[in-house]
Order: sequence, then structure tokens, then C-alpha cells
Amino acid sequence: MKTEQELPPDWIQELASSPFNEPMFTEKMKSSVMDSAANGSVKKGRKKRKSPTRLRITASAFMILLIAAVWGWRESPALQRMIPIQGLGYTAKWTPRSVYTEDGVDKLQAFPGGDYAAGSPAGAWWNLLTPVQELEGKTIHITAVHRDTGTTLEELVETEITSDMAYDNFTRVSSRFALPLSGLWRFDVMVDQEKYGDIVVDVPDSSWEPSPSFRSGNYAMTGVEGRLGFIHPPLIADKPNKYMWHFWGRAEELTGDLHITAVKRNTSEIIDVFESTLRPGKHNGADASVPTSMSLPSPGLWRIMVSINGQLFGSVIVEVDKHQD
Repeated sequence: MKTEQELPPDWIQELASSPFNEPMFTEKMKSSVMDSAANGSVKKGRKKRKSPTRLRITASAFMILLIAAVWGWRESPALQRMIPIQGLGYTAKWTPRSVYTEDGVDKLQAFPGGDYAAGSPAGAWWNLLTPVQELEGKTIHITAVHRDTGTTLEELVETEITSDMAYDNFTRVSSRFALPLSGLWRFDVMVDQEKYGDIVVDVPDSSWEPSPSFRSGNYAMTGVEGRLGFIHPPLIADKPNKYMWHFWGRAEELTGDLHITAVKRNTSEIIDVFESTLRPGKHNGADASVPTSMSLPSPGLWRIMVSINGQLFGSVIVEVDKHQD
């Protein structure tokens, strides 16, 4: 697990490369600059030239502003959405859309459920506007990538298309639609490992109000009653401790690889917290439970997210206190 102190300051090295996907300083611009330098671009009648010292000061101030601008862009997902500096083609690629069209014909539709938000499974319908008779026996696979961080996850594992997915004259497939981060996500839909279409969704952030407490058995827990929660002592930054997690659901939901991650408010870095194996078993009124050891690196509000077999099961918002030396 990485802490904030261990993160390498790689943004400084990145300033050496252009932040644009396409060259912004074209050959035509270079030629124009060279011609101006050769022919003299100083206005007639201007006698006073800037001293080398003033030029150096101006250049230094410009570099400071450039560094501040790049740093601010890198650290602010909201600013990245407002100022997509990768170019017009890149912007169009990430324009939110719930319908995929090919040659002027609608081919794919997506319908996320409810008030979908980061950290909360919402479910989604994926309508492939092709009769099931043409797709039956093939496989569908959906992946999702987060624009601002490159985080990639499996929205729907490779699944066989069957006749019970028929709906009027199209094919309908469902998925959990559970994203760990707010912002733009692109979903690539593959049929028999060939691209069928893609959808872009701007996922809103969920509330950062700390999760409430509830009782189960003889214990008070923090989380979402009837879904997930844990018994815990106070959460102290960078101080490992033991926490007993509890889960409610069907046996098939609660069987497999357990992966706990976390993201701090106003950041987009997902950190690994704990991994284990989960098995159903009644305990303290829950359908499954597992003891864990967790530590979060800094004080503030954190969203702790639980995934089972690569699918987000749910999340809990907690306040982490400052470590007292």
C-alpha cells in the first residue's frame, strides 16, 4: 500500500514532455518565428530593448506559472473535465453518450439504474439493437476505463448470449454498474471479442457524509444496514488495526476473492487496503464475515470500497482522525 509520503514526484519529470496528444507548435509556427527573427520583428521607432536580466525574470515567471497550471490540472479531476488539453478529437471521444451509432444507425443503448453514483452499485441495462437470433451463442464482455486516471475494470465478465436475453427485436444484457470513482467512464462492449460499440457516462460523486451506525446482533457497526458494515475502534491515520467486516446477501454473492480499496475525498488515487477470501457463514446476524487489518495513510474523509470477485459490492464513508504523536 502506498502512502502519500511515498508517492514519487513524477509530475516534475512529466513537464519535460508535451501534455498534448498532437504537436501544438507546428512547423508553420516554427517557420513564422524564424522569419520574424531574421527580418526583425521589433516595431519601428522602438529604441529601448529589454535587458537580458528582465528577459530572464520574465522567462522564470512564465515557467512558474506553467508549472502551477500543469500541477493544478493534474491534481483536479474537475479542471481536467473543464479543460481537456489533449485535443478536439480526444474531447469528442469522451463526450457523454448513452447511445452508440454506426453509419447513422443506432446500435447500442445503455440505461444505468436509479441515481447511480461513485461507490454504489446501481445496475444497468445494455440494449444491443440486434435480434437475439443473430447473437445467440456468442459472448459479450464489457470493460470500463476512467478518463482521468486510466483505472480499468471489468463491468461484465465474458458471458454467453442466450435466448432468454431476447426483448422485442433487440437483445438485453444486465450488469452491476458499480464504479469506484466519479467522472467520465467509457464502456467498451465486445461481442465475440470484437468491438460492438461504446458508451460514455459521466458518473456523479456520491455523498461524503460519514456512514451511519446500526446494530446487528450485540454489536454496533458502521456501514449500510442490510448490506455491509464493520465493527471497529477509532480510525487513526497510518495506524493499523483490526476490523471485523460483515456482509448480507445471497451465498453466490458472498463467495470468492475479497478486495478492499479506498479513495480519499477530493482525490482520485485508489489505494489497496486488504485482500482475503470470503465465504458465507452466519455471524452477528450477518450472512458472511471476515476479520481484516486495515490502515489509511492520512486524516480526512475516505470511501472504503469492498469488491468481491472483481465486482464492487458496496462502500462505507469514514472519518479518519489525525495520528497523535
